[in-house]
Amino acid sequence: MSVSLSLFIASMIWAPPAGAHTDPAAAALRSYIAAANIPAFARKYGMKCSACHLAVPVLNRFGQAFKDNGYRMKNGTDDLRANEPSYWPVFAWLWKNYQVDVQRVGGRTVQQRGGISDGALVFGGLGSISDKVSFRFVPIVYEDGVTFTDHGWIRYNQAFGSDWLNIRVGNNELELPIYPGREYNMGTSRFAALYAFTVPGSVSRFSVLFPQPGIEIMGHDRRSRSRYSVNVFNASGAPRAHCTFCAPGVFGRVTRRVDLENGFLRSVQVGAFGAYATWPVGPDTSDLKGQRRVGGDIELLLGSDVLPFRVTLMGMTGQDDRALVPTAIRDARYDAGMLQLEYIPRLPLVFYSRLQIIRNRRQAVASSPSDFGDQDFQFVGVRHALDLNSRFA
Repeated sequence: MSVSLSLFIASMIWAPPAGAHTDPAAAALRSYIAAANIPAFARKYGMKCSACHLAVPVLNRFGQAFKDNGYRMKNGTDDLRANEPSYWPVFAWLWKNYQVDVQRVGGRTVQQRGGISDGALVFGGLGSISDKVSFRFVPIVYEDGVTFTDHGWIRYNQAFGSDWLNIRVGNNELELPIYPGREYNMGTSRFAALYAFTVPGSVSRFSVLFPQPGIEIMGHDRRSRSRYSVNVFNASGAPRAHCTFCAPGVFGRVTRRVDLENGFLRSVQVGAFGAYATWPVGPDTSDLKGQRRVGGDIELLLGSDVLPFRVTLMGMTGQDDRALVPTAIRDARYDAGMLQLEYIPRLPLVFYSRLQIIRNRRQAVASSPSDFGDQDFQFVGVRHALDLNSRFA
């Protein structure tokens, strides 16, 4: 069981883009993702939650390798037929927290509120059916009555007998640095401004923050020190008319981690990622226009392998075709960066902070101010789990 107390303070400074649209329901529904660990795995393998987590929900190296292997230990205990008949690969958690939210526009506070947020019940299943097949299905029921199914996929493990080729079909999360599904409060667009950002006035709803329906091919070495993933997808939420693959896109990422045996610096991981997505425009949605996202990241673990101080720095640049912005005369461009710091003095206590900066380098509409739509986001939080066991999370 994971009973956590979360306190976080955040502020956001931005210039709201004219004509921009938001999808509050979709954004809010993702906020559950970073709420907890998966106790079904602890029950299946007879392990503690801390075996896979630095601090719930962040994965350690062992947990990352377990996830990359399709939720398998690869020691003969993964097949459901090898487990006790009483074991079911399902899990459940309840999500509830108190939050203080301050929003400023142009240096003025336009929103300041706090309170108990709407909670959710999550009841899903994930794991390995056999040595070759893994799955994930996660439905969520919110207190306001909204029911939503987020991740849902089936994966074929070790095609041709190699860890370098695994195939996953379904609604797949994109393997981003500071991954939204395994970081503190990153599942909602308010706390992942960099990933959820759209250029001012764009009609596109594509975002790398949310899972995309399609096919993923990924691979890794034995300890997941070297990894790659490629997603081919149809952009979620795109208008569909007179087309069979209405908004195709592709995303890819590669990472390399070096673990050090001695010294204050425990490990270094570098990565690069890129996405090219299309969005339909025109009266019959047959004309596709492109969006590009390219970035890189570096992650440092300092002090300790078990209770580290983690530093993650990433940068990203984006460009949208001018046809995606009404009345635009040129392509829009922006740059963005994120710095995240985490310190774990002792389990299950963790302190964390995040800084995000977004700067529009070229406005699609020439008459728009150069800083129109710029955003700064600061976030500080503390998380303490009152209890951890393998029954509930």
